[in-house]
Amino acid sequence: DHRDLHSFPTRRSSDLAGNKERVLEYADKIDISSQHLLGIINDVLDMSKIESGKTVFKYTDFSVLDVLRDLNAMFHSQAEEKNQTLTITTEKIRHEWVNGDQVHLMQIFSNLLSNAVKYTQEGGAIHFVAEECETISTVYARYRFFVRDNGMGMSDAFKDTIFDAFTRAENSVTNKIQGTGLGMAITKNLVEAMGGTIYVESEPGQGSCFEVLLDLKIAKEGSESLLSKEEETPDGTVLEIGRASCRERV
Repeated sequence: DHRDLHSFPTRRSSDLAGNKERVLEYADKIDISSQHLLGIINDVLDMSKIESGKTVFKYTDFSVLDVLRDLNAMFHSQAEEKNQTLTITTEKIRHEWVNGDQVHLMQIFSNLLSNAVKYTQEGGAIHFVAEECETISTVYARYRFFVRDNGMGMSDAFKDTIFDAFTRAENSVTNKIQGTGLGMAITKNLVEAMGGTIYVESEPGQGSCFEVLLDLKIAKEGSESLLSKEEETPDGTVLEIGRASCRERV
């Protein structure tokens, strides 16, 4: 049954005149839909660049702590909306200033934190850890990053395919969550292109923990040891020292 697009019923602007609540509701829906569509387009473009070897990496000096502050600013309100606790922790940071691709590093951690927020229940907990590991190198600092949550977790079968393109867990809960199934594939490819590794531990109903291991070149200028034990961010979240690993639950 072919029907012309214009034959479908639509709301005339006159129907909405004076109905501010309805106008705002439609505006919000348009904004959410456009953001989702933009996310899909960006993911497809990113994956296309990766597969064709055309991803460009730009290396600059940056502060690891600045990255953590930016991540906190980006995800603190998202976690609050679901009554979740987001904790950002550092351990043994001796070289705050490093040289690397900050933009792609942010993309890696944003993908992991975004998933943690989406797939963790209301009132859940998410923990991001940045740890500098021991190494004999005087040129590179070895970092381990953990993103750990106490959310829905995943089966062994899905865990084996989570880094494959267009892969999503299929169940009554995840089917309601928007996503392209490309985020983790993009994340793994970016981590490996930067010379690192990514690993995941997870159990159904017990949450997930993603571990990223990266060697970042020590910046020649501004490389300072982290002297303070904790630092308060503008919104009151504390970046603190503490030991953690994927084997510890939130």
